[in-house]
Amino acid sequence: MSSSSFWREFPVKKTLVLDTLEQVKSVCDIMILDYLKLLSTNDFSYRILLPRKEDNNNLARKIGYNLQSEFTSQLRQRKIKTKMREIRYIHDTKHFGWIIIHSEYTKNP
Repeated sequence: MSSSSFWREFPVKKTLVLDTLEQVKSVCDIMILDYLKLLSTNDFSYRILLPRKEDNNNLARKIGYNLQSEFTSQLRQRKIKTKMREIRYIHDTKHFGWIIIHSEYTKNP
């Protein structure tokens, strides 16, 4: 089940593409609002696509780290305990995929 093709087709509520560090804050704000809306139903699921390059993937690492830090920080500030699961995989030749779902997520969107 750890195959990239499985995760590429995994159903999520939203897919977002992040190409720059400047997008992290606005994407995180969107994710937080959705998380708060879907908290009671355990229905939170996102696919984040990060830039992938053959020679250097430092930008993808920085974006991913900043998004994760911002997201968890905002949840902590709101005193929300998270039950999240993360899956990282190679989405295609131009993107890494990162699926963030509630640990009890079982429904198809």
